[in-house]
Amino acid sequence: MRRAMSKQIKRAVAGLALIPLLAVLLSGCWDNEELHTLYIVTGMALDKAVDPEQMDITVQIAKSQSKETSGPDGSGSQGHSVILLQTTRSTMMEGLMDLNQNSNRHLLRQHNKVLLLGSELAEQGIRNHIDLFMRNRESRMEVLVMVVQGRAEDALYANLEQDTISAMFLSNMIKELSQISQQYMIRMLDFSSRFLEETTAPLAPLIQVSGEEDKQEIRIIGLAVFKEDKMIGRLNPEEMLGYMWTMGKVKESSMAANTDLGKAAFQIIHINSKREVELRQDGGVQVALDVDARMRISELHGFGQTDVKDLIPYLTEAAKEEIRQRIIDTFEEARELNADIYGFGTSVYRKYPKEWKTMKERWDEIYPDIQLDVQVDVQIPGTGQIVQSVEMEVNRP
Repeated sequence: MRRAMSKQIKRAVAGLALIPLLAVLLSGCWDNEELHTLYIVTGMALDKAVDPEQMDITVQIAKSQSKETSGPDGSGSQGHSVILLQTTRSTMMEGLMDLNQNSNRHLLRQHNKVLLLGSELAEQGIRNHIDLFMRNRESRMEVLVMVVQGRAEDALYANLEQDTISAMFLSNMIKELSQISQQYMIRMLDFSSRFLEETTAPLAPLIQVSGEEDKQEIRIIGLAVFKEDKMIGRLNPEEMLGYMWTMGKVKESSMAANTDLGKAAFQIIHINSKREVELRQDGGVQVALDVDARMRISELHGFGQTDVKDLIPYLTEAAKEEIRQRIIDTFEEARELNADIYGFGTSVYRKYPKEWKTMKERWDEIYPDIQLDVQVDVQIPGTGQIVQSVEMEVNRP
């Protein structure tokens, strides 16, 4: 009897203990009172200031969509979907404190989507400006890092048709592109990791804002290349593809190849790569890159005098040469910048840890002298739904 009563008492106590927990879970993380005291940050931009010791800080905040304003005809209108706050300070912490002190709400940065760096600030050096994003517990290491050609604040002010909140647009755009290649998605974690590797050059998508104030667009125009904490150059869109093909794991994209007989457009199913580093007898480094590509033919223009049985072999060789040349051209640009964007130094360290101890300090001398051997294998299953191009059909006897 006593044992049964003891069990009942324990169950009652356990039930009472669960009541506060259930109250928290059922009420949700944010109630109306909490939301009224917070500004949810969606994007942040850092730009060069007039004073070289300072920086211009812009913060984008998503406005609540529940409040509508009435137009002259009584219709509801949401108006602008974001609030933009700005300040100029020498450190991020001072800037955030200034914005918080001069606002009736606290900046909540845990939902920030993007950190945008103006190209002039990036060329000046960013190590001190982004230190807070790597140390502060309120900052997310998953935040996307991008460089804006010109002023970074312009991207947060952009009036886009696709999305009323430009930071959300940029975040969604990068997520979609990362389905093609993970090299599009540069998070703070990835960006700072390359700093720690020391010999690997950090990269970030380079974007540009264009159009009139009432109709603007944002597009990726390449990759910004950093040496230590300074932007030293850029890869154009063609070189960006060459870099991604070198890194591998590319899928569902496209390419075109111009030949003496015509132009062919290909749909890429996948491009994978495998690298092997070897130390040369003269102290240099040899990199063997094997690229495996599988693609379909999307369009054919020309090839009127080509025999059908020769078409696939001819296009296969054309695709091989296009991929190989893009990879070589990108490598030459990276070598000209003396920026190890591929992490070849890390590959040498992993295979030759003892030798790396003496090579690390001389990597700026060794890297430009790397010999890159590119071998490409292309498979084209067929020519699509039709065998011939229009010109081939017209010229058929």
